[in-house]
Amino acid sequence: MSERSRDHILSRIRNAVGEGSADRASRAELEGRLASPQSGPLPALDDDGVSRFIAKAEGNGLTVEPIVSLDLLVPAVGRVMSDAGVSTDISIAPALADLPWPEPWLANIGAGRFEEHISVTLAAAGIAETGSVIFRSGPDSPATLNFLPDIHVVVLRTADIVTYPEEAWQRFRDESNGWPRAMNVIAGPSRTADVGGIIVRPAHGPKAVHLLLVGND
Repeated sequence: MSERSRDHILSRIRNAVGEGSADRASRAELEGRLASPQSGPLPALDDDGVSRFIAKAEGNGLTVEPIVSLDLLVPAVGRVMSDAGVSTDISIAPALADLPWPEPWLANIGAGRFEEHISVTLAAAGIAETGSVIFRSGPDSPATLNFLPDIHVVVLRTADIVTYPEEAWQRFRDESNGWPRAMNVIAGPSRTADVGGIIVRPAHGPKAVHLLLVGND
């Protein structure tokens, strides 16, 4: 649907339901709340944010490996592939394309292709309260890489760890590039409790999530 067609349809709906001064006031109030949302009660967290994030992430089933800088990322990914005994056919998010990926590797830069066993992605933020990571879809971060491979290697900078989810949402609001088409919050390998309320791991999507935490020495 074109933007013009959409605006025409919405205009007809508005004309049909009518819009008085009270409606305009309510809309202005709603837009103000969306622009500056109020935060609800937040639990008190006294420990270090990075330490809490690591503990929560490991509790969610992620494996966490600290590395000092992105210079050590490629060797770390190589170790993951070697330990898992999988081929070097991997898919890499374009955000990490400039790293020195070895030529013998079958490194696909871009969206998932279904056949790769490992994907390497860059998370937008980590949440210390829950140990989960947030991904923003876009040209540098294809959402397919978060769900197709068996092993998901997540790269997260310690500077991008926030205490609460609300802090992450506010950070994204403040960025000039605005909201993405989709945001994925990942808290560990795939699992389900659809049958009888019994948790089964893995279910669909990555069977293992390995987190490379950059900058935590």
